[in-house]
Amino acid sequence: MDVPSILITIILLHAAVYFIDQFLKSCLNLPYIYFLENTGLSVKPFRLNWFTTVFNRPITKWAVWRPRLLRAWFSIGAVVVCLLIVPSIGLLVAGLVTSMQFGSEKEKAEHLLQLVIPGITFPVNDLPYYFITILMASVIHEAGHAIAAIKEDVHVNGFGLVFMFILPGAYVDVPTEEIRSLSPFRQLKILCAGVWHNLVLTLVALGLGLAAPYLLMPLYFHGNGISVISLDHDSPARGPTGLEEGDVITQLNSCPVANLDDWQRCLVQAVTTEQIGFCVPENVVHTYDETIHHAFEGADGSVQCCSGDSETHLCFALQEESDSDSAAMHPFSCLPARTAIAHSTQTCISSPSCPASTHCLAPSLRNTSRLLRILRHGTFGDTKEDVLYLGPPAHLYHTLIFSDYIPKISVAPLTWPNMLQTMCDYVIKFSGALAVLNVVPCIYLDGYWITGALIDLFMSKRFEQVTCKVVHIISMLLGSLLLIANIIIGLRSIV
Repeated sequence: MDVPSILITIILLHAAVYFIDQFLKSCLNLPYIYFLENTGLSVKPFRLNWFTTVFNRPITKWAVWRPRLLRAWFSIGAVVVCLLIVPSIGLLVAGLVTSMQFGSEKEKAEHLLQLVIPGITFPVNDLPYYFITILMASVIHEAGHAIAAIKEDVHVNGFGLVFMFILPGAYVDVPTEEIRSLSPFRQLKILCAGVWHNLVLTLVALGLGLAAPYLLMPLYFHGNGISVISLDHDSPARGPTGLEEGDVITQLNSCPVANLDDWQRCLVQAVTTEQIGFCVPENVVHTYDETIHHAFEGADGSVQCCSGDSETHLCFALQEESDSDSAAMHPFSCLPARTAIAHSTQTCISSPSCPASTHCLAPSLRNTSRLLRILRHGTFGDTKEDVLYLGPPAHLYHTLIFSDYIPKISVAPLTWPNMLQTMCDYVIKFSGALAVLNVVPCIYLDGYWITGALIDLFMSKRFEQVTCKVVHIISMLLGSLLLIANIIIGLRSIV
């Protein structure tokens, strides 16, 4: 399903839910209203809300568990988060300054803050990871506020989940007046708890991602090649002799492949260098050559020396140096590609680098096309025929999904390591973003209240209350403008 279809479906679902809600309120008035009140549900345009007090008791039990440990935990969190304010503002300022300078389109696309739009800034297939990680980061954030509030003897009214258009989230209802009545540092422990938990969650996801090769070692090999997880339906790598799910790729032409970084490096090398040749024995050329009498250059710049549009034969050009004696060989040979490459002893650039009685032959192709030899074997080491791919190397990158992990046993799914890595990546991005953005002194964000508590802590005893309020308002305005400017530039970078 493409992006417009997904957005239209979401809009229609929201519209249908809102219409049903209004219809039931008008027709079944009291019973439906009682149902909403008892369940805590509420429906507004493009917004679904659920509020409950079910979690009050478990959260209260957690808050009284190990009081000294929790006191130290939230005190450390308050200090760390306050120290994070200046670096977070610095990142936004740096991103704003960088984007205002004249740079390449790539530099603009790499702006620090980008809007999350399915199909544009992240793949549509990753929507489940998006919903799960956003909801996880939001729930852990609000749980931090709730536990810290109860720990500081502030009453928690309840918890809620909200779904605004395509953005899931959570919130906790804590009386602002009770928080403001506390000392500034006790306020900070509550106000910083959400960001502190997001920071810890980010670090946990980062550690889990880095430790994945060791954690998965009992079930998977790592660094011995890359396994094919899936192929797009229209992938040019498909076919009777093409790649299959579960194949393990170990080499691309003469470039060894141990992991995904190697695979990308080998593809880039194939794109940026001339088509490599193959050292083909002379007797193979004489036996299988089907060259037509008059080779000619096609409109795409390639030389055509095969009759018709053969799917098995290619026109190979002899790669000889200018001063070599190549009288025994025709400059172009029409050969069955698989047979010629199967008999080749090595790759080459010119014939002098080939063994005796062999010649360096390179396929004559369009500028963007390459003939690539992909060495592979089965998941559990069974031998498989090499894959010959003809076409732009970029298609291999965009139409296949790989994993660095190879199952050791049949019950280990191919997709688990990638799912774990993808989940960790999204948690790092979204939870880290919530931490960085929430400390900015912007209205409706935690940073607004944190800044107010910091002003009370350091300025209330030295300056008048009016001065403190003015400083708070100015910091809020500057932080809001900075964040809005980054959002606008982030939106421009993807338009």
